[in-house]
Amino acid sequence: MLVLGLQGSPRRKGNTHFLLSAFLEAAARRGALTRTVSVNEADIQPCRELGVCERRGICPIRDDVSREVYGLIREAEVVALASPVFFYGMTAQIKALVDRCQVFWARKYRLGLADPRRTTRRGFVLSVGATRGKNLFEGLLLSARYFLDAIDAPLAGSLLYRGIEAPGDMARHGSVREEVEAAVESLLAPLLARKRLLFLGGENGRRSPMAAAFAGRRAADAWQVLAAGLRPAAALQPGVAEAMAEKGIDIGFERPRSLEEALAHGRPDVVVALDAEAAAVRLEGARHEFWELAPAETEPLTRLRDALEARVDDFLGREAGQR
Repeated sequence: MLVLGLQGSPRRKGNTHFLLSAFLEAAARRGALTRTVSVNEADIQPCRELGVCERRGICPIRDDVSREVYGLIREAEVVALASPVFFYGMTAQIKALVDRCQVFWARKYRLGLADPRRTTRRGFVLSVGATRGKNLFEGLLLSARYFLDAIDAPLAGSLLYRGIEAPGDMARHGSVREEVEAAVESLLAPLLARKRLLFLGGENGRRSPMAAAFAGRRAADAWQVLAAGLRPAAALQPGVAEAMAEKGIDIGFERPRSLEEALAHGRPDVVVALDAEAAAVRLEGARHEFWELAPAETEPLTRLRDALEARVDDFLGREAGQR
């Protein structure tokens, strides 16, 4: 499970950095993978309102957002937005990233696509402000809520600290570590309690991402669903994302992953092999299944998609019956 931190402070080692680092370290101690995007150091261009995202669901601007951040947001099951308060809002640096996530809003509300992880992904806000006013965080939280809704990560909580201005103020705060630990435990406990289901194929550019998307849409609250390939392709095969979009499922930002990358999330409880090459793999402690499917080169993509959907439904039905 990935916990993604969006670091919005222009200071490298400031109070916001301390707060986000404490949050991610607490997540890592509980077994989550963590990544940080430091927006001040990334190549992030502002939204130019080109309108392409609303028509086609993509952003034509080529920078770190389109090359990496979109995929990380889709992969993450917890997204933590961290920013100090600047004029009752978030920093300009992280606001540029937020604005570029209009592409997710468009895919969700204009194109009617649903992300497979939408039922379990959660958002969290971390912020500090120098003053102590009652409405200090209202502007930031309002923008954050709309952003988190767009990426299918509804706001699950926040840690907000007033009167934080001098270097080291957060490190000297008497209760911050205990508050971070409690927030992370509450947020991650139900996600980490799930069983792990791995769909394994040769290339992971066709069968496994489709199967994982169906399983994630139907049972992400019970299973942490992963897809991997023994020889992962550079990208999804042509037509795969479009075929899933016909079912209303959004895997447009999915990146094929290696078995080693999948195992970094923890050992799976169940491995479903989707071809003969994957069926030869045995992972200690996992139950293995082999779904025999028609050869990829002879199976039309939509027929393969529908066959995988039926297999996933059957598997989840059997598993639910055993609980």
